[in-house]
Amino acid sequence: MLDLENIQEHTALGLTDEQAIDMYRKMVLARKIDDRMWALNRQGRVPFVVSASGHEGTQVGAAFALDTSKDWSLPYYRDMAFVIAAGVSPTDIFLSLFAKGTDPASGGRQMPGHFSEPDLNIFTHGSVIATQFPHACGIAYTLQQSGSDAVVMAASGDGATSEGDWHEAMNFASIKKLPLIFLVENNLYAISTPSAEEIAGVISDRAQGYNMPGVNVDGNDIFAVYGAMQEAVDRARRGEGPTLIEANTYRYYAHTSDDDDKLYRDPEEVASWRRRDPITRLEQYLIETRLLDERTEQAIHDEVAEMVARGLADADEAPELSDPFSHVYANPIEPTVPAALEVPPEGDPINLITGINRALHEIFAAHEDVLTFGQDIADPKGGVFKTTKGLTTAFGAERAFNAPLAESLIIGVGIGMAAAGSKPIAEIQFADFIHPAFDQILSEAARISYRSAGRWTCPLVIRVPYGGGIRGALYHSQSIEAFYTHIPGLKVVVPSTPADAKGLLWSAIEDPDPVMILEPKKLYRLAKGPYPVGEHKVPIGKAALRRQGDDLTIIAYGTMAHYAMEAAEVLAQQGISAGVLDLRSLRPLDWPSIEAAVKHNGKVLVVHEDNKFMGYGAEIVAQINEKAFDWLDAPVRRHAGFEIPSFPYSEVGEAMTMISTVGIIEAAQELARY
Repeated sequence: MLDLENIQEHTALGLTDEQAIDMYRKMVLARKIDDRMWALNRQGRVPFVVSASGHEGTQVGAAFALDTSKDWSLPYYRDMAFVIAAGVSPTDIFLSLFAKGTDPASGGRQMPGHFSEPDLNIFTHGSVIATQFPHACGIAYTLQQSGSDAVVMAASGDGATSEGDWHEAMNFASIKKLPLIFLVENNLYAISTPSAEEIAGVISDRAQGYNMPGVNVDGNDIFAVYGAMQEAVDRARRGEGPTLIEANTYRYYAHTSDDDDKLYRDPEEVASWRRRDPITRLEQYLIETRLLDERTEQAIHDEVAEMVARGLADADEAPELSDPFSHVYANPIEPTVPAALEVPPEGDPINLITGINRALHEIFAAHEDVLTFGQDIADPKGGVFKTTKGLTTAFGAERAFNAPLAESLIIGVGIGMAAAGSKPIAEIQFADFIHPAFDQILSEAARISYRSAGRWTCPLVIRVPYGGGIRGALYHSQSIEAFYTHIPGLKVVVPSTPADAKGLLWSAIEDPDPVMILEPKKLYRLAKGPYPVGEHKVPIGKAALRRQGDDLTIIAYGTMAHYAMEAAEVLAQQGISAGVLDLRSLRPLDWPSIEAAVKHNGKVLVVHEDNKFMGYGAEIVAQINEKAFDWLDAPVRRHAGFEIPSFPYSEVGEAMTMISTVGIIEAAQELARY
């Protein structure tokens, strides 16, 4: 027998009779879609299925508490019933299942269950567990600062609560009192791992440690879920902060169609949960309250059957994905014209760090939707290098604030802010510390345009001080460009002059794609040059020909571009005419300017401070050999870092291991003699 005693009267929750019946309709629709998906899988028509059966009470109850005209949601891969209740059509579910080109979630790029619908404020989701929670924080922060009373709900299974992103998001949401609801659908298993081996204690009890309410509800009681959600929504709308809801439920089938749950679940356990089925439970309630008679029930089932059949037929006839190469970037850049010899701009000479700070102040003044955050960036400190000095004072603590020491959170929050319409600038204190955020950059920021078929963009700027020369030793000196230039969907630039710092920052903040700005720490105070007054933008994807040379060209970037200019001066005194091409943009790469340099003198020296093996310079060499080999008068040479983890703290040791002006001169002399 089902326990109906604890089910609240729907009217006491503010639900009308029609809403209660519609809840039932949505649950039945989700279950029938789920059944049809499994049938298609057994027939060999679709290779992969993620089931929602058993979770319908939690998911539909949660969806009914939200207003999709203004509230946002970040469902996870099992939340099919939630998105159906939120307004996604059966056709859209089947389009995703068949990976059709008109699939509105991803255009056939993602596996089923990766829901996305901008028109319903359902943010795109990837396969990596828990990454959506920092995104939810960024969205919630943007909504909060806009003065909206909208709320955000982010959902997951119980396994996600072991991930760092979940905990970092809980912490940040509580610090900022964000209008955010954490919904955990606890179905007792993280794939095959039972809760006892995955979770210490009770998930909802963890809320106490993050200073927010924690609610534990029966996830198979749709009214209990709705009531808990409604209370959390009301609390968030009042500005009282986040809530954690743990809904205890069960999945009836395997984790996915690739899993065999008979290996780890007792059939009696499954059967016992089926006896507590959320649809049957609501159905009996509606019958007992005389809201559902046989005719109405049959009409609903007939309507659902027709919707499923029509959705399946429409999806089956839809066109296949025809262009898997599109939408990698929202703003693809293909350089076509080689750089002319640079004419330095006019302006007062300042150092690089002052140029960055001035540019940030100018951008903040011009764009009210720009904000920045990171570790120690707020006033009075203004960043460990003072690049953000004065921003908090001038523009407020809401636009320039300190973030917790959590790099994955910082980038993830920035992704959410960008999705909600802000122009965030996330600062990572040192490149050496960015690695915890690699997942958020690679799997999330860089793939948002592609995985949503261009329906979402990620205009996020990531500022990262990098490189050696300041006695930063192993963990404050790393060069990371080889990692991040390998990522399609991400743009990477490196300024080496104050003018370029300004110009690239302006271009980055106006670009719809994620842009990483690697700032060479060695040049912060070493590099001096004119800072242009007024509008000044450096196009992303455009190298700077700093010096023309007839004997060879040195291709470099960052600190090495500065050193290359010093080396070229000395080489000129020795009768060697060396050009200097400062790449500035590592991805996209200005191939036309490289090609022009090769054709001009036939000899190329590529210089970078990172390790030579698999370093960024290897890509330059490979492209020259593939595309311009016939123009070479000598093998392309690389002058790059040694095979050590990074630079030693010892001043002597750093000098011995870091690429220097003297070393560039010697390498150029050898190439010139070839």
